[in-house]
Amino acid sequence: MPPWNPFEPPPPESAWRARVRRAVAIGGWAWLAAAIGVWAVLRFGDEWEPATVVMFGPLWLLVLPPVALLVLAAFVNRRALRTLVPALIFTAGPVTDLCVPWRPVVADAPAGLRLRVMTCNMHYSKVPSGPLDVLTDETGPDVVALQEWREGLESAALSERGWHTHRVPGLFLASRYPIRRFDHLGAQSTSERGSVGRYELDTPAGVVTVISLHLASPREGLGEAAKGHGELTAVAENSELRWVQSRRVAEAAARTVGPLVLVGDFNTPPHSAIFREVWDGYRSAFSDAGWGWGYTFWARISAVRIDHILLGGGGQATRCWIGPNIGSPHRPVLADVAWPAGGSR
Repeated sequence: MPPWNPFEPPPPESAWRARVRRAVAIGGWAWLAAAIGVWAVLRFGDEWEPATVVMFGPLWLLVLPPVALLVLAAFVNRRALRTLVPALIFTAGPVTDLCVPWRPVVADAPAGLRLRVMTCNMHYSKVPSGPLDVLTDETGPDVVALQEWREGLESAALSERGWHTHRVPGLFLASRYPIRRFDHLGAQSTSERGSVGRYELDTPAGVVTVISLHLASPREGLGEAAKGHGELTAVAENSELRWVQSRRVAEAAARTVGPLVLVGDFNTPPHSAIFREVWDGYRSAFSDAGWGWGYTFWARISAVRIDHILLGGGGQATRCWIGPNIGSPHRPVLADVAWPAGGSR
């Protein structure tokens, strides 16, 4: 073998490798442009029917192409990482709404009232309440708000001494603190008022208002779109109904003085124009203090975050996470929340 000569030019690159290098470089720029395009489309969710369909789709799949290209670039074209890394970050963040709990790091938790809240749409599940009871015992929430809780189904954990409960068709609330008042703001998720209950809890720090809600499901219109039907009328009608429902709930929430928690199945992802415009004045527990995508509803390969815990009255979340499967296609959302001292009435 002849001695190695550092001044000798490297052997010529194979045609195959050169084509792969070019493809990776072009792919980086193409995917960055595609990610920006998808993000722009998502801004019109619940305002433009095709964007609404995309918004409820399996957005997590969009992370796979830049990851594959990034791995390939590490071996054949490291210069392409200059575009692939930003493309992956933009896809995972603004496009698919991957959350990092930044707020608890940069802001101290309020020194006043603290609560652990749990909410879940039980989807009228016939599954016994065992998984719910286990989760309740393990996590120790102060407030549990359930939507679509089947009539006649009881929870052993939430029936124990120390819980105050309130039940109407479609809504169930259990609280460690007395429920001093209940207002039934809406009885049907498909009506203009939605299924909405407003509760006042009498805590040692003062009154805390909890609004539990279930808004109209878009599944009918999305099902038609998945079958390839050209008309998206049902998608548009559902978006319009959720606009009306959300504004009605927001009007009731705006009249609240002091700590406020809005929980439940909004049937509205964070990308939605409804979520941005109607709920802009409230802190989203998962957006502020959750890790990952926080998907709460699973259907085949699609997963979306449509169940939320929102905070008003100066409240902040110090931690938020998604619970396990407890017998519903919805996953429970749990959050540790706090308000400034003296904020209660």
